[in-house]
Amino acid sequence: ITLNKIVSSNMPSFNGNIALTCATFICGLVFLPHSMGYSILPHQHGSGSSSRAAATTSDIPLEQYPTPIQRNQKENRRGFLTSVIEQTTFLSFLSLSATTANAFENRLDDKYADAIATTGAQPKDLGVATRKSRTEGSYVGLKACGNSPNCLASSNPKTDLPVRTISGWNGGSIKDVKKVIDTYQVGHNDIDGGGFKVMEYDEKEKYLYVQFQSYQAGYIDDFECWFNPKSGRFDVRSSSRVGYSDFGVNNLRLEYIAGRLEKEFKWTCERSKNGSLA
Repeated sequence: ITLNKIVSSNMPSFNGNIALTCATFICGLVFLPHSMGYSILPHQHGSGSSSRAAATTSDIPLEQYPTPIQRNQKENRRGFLTSVIEQTTFLSFLSLSATTANAFENRLDDKYADAIATTGAQPKDLGVATRKSRTEGSYVGLKACGNSPNCLASSNPKTDLPVRTISGWNGGSIKDVKKVIDTYQVGHNDIDGGGFKVMEYDEKEKYLYVQFQSYQAGYIDDFECWFNPKSGRFDVRSSSRVGYSDFGVNNLRLEYIAGRLEKEFKWTCERSKNGSLA
């Protein structure tokens, strides 16, 4: 991680994640053999002599390179190095795949574009589906929120989780939502400075899925909108993937989108006495 920061700060055009992967490879070559019971350098006993210090690796008995599983089994150095390189390459690949996250093109700037993003895993159960309800058996719609206060949704019955369930929005077309997203102001209220990307837009099914990213840490939030034919309203859901509290980010995002839909396309969204979405 330190190498990644050094390279990123001194060579902005160089991908810091590649530097991290190289560091993983090098560290693997150094430490992995040791953890397996090997040593890359020849064993030296005591202070040694000039002839011993000048000895080459070929002069070291094979018995000093024991196999970790069967200590009494001899293994040639070629097989040993091949094993280490294969395992280290695998670890480096895992490092690269786990840390590389392409920044969205519409982010505020490239200041943190090469930083290691904490994106979290994309939920596998997004979209419209038949889901279990805590109080009413089941419902068809978007995923309900969990117990963490970093999500707001409107498909599930309010009795399931009143504090994180809002009402659906009354509007004309999913096209209106798409137009608002297409002109979304990244960085408004100090949120979503990392930009956004439309991941799925189905005009026929009246469904929209967008990913939003935070500016510095690279957190990814998932936003969905879908017209619910049963209620005659548009259901929405905005949720963080990682962490516990979202410090109001998802609420600010929904307020921005709802506010523009109300102002520009005459939508109506239920609001509480203090003006916030209800």
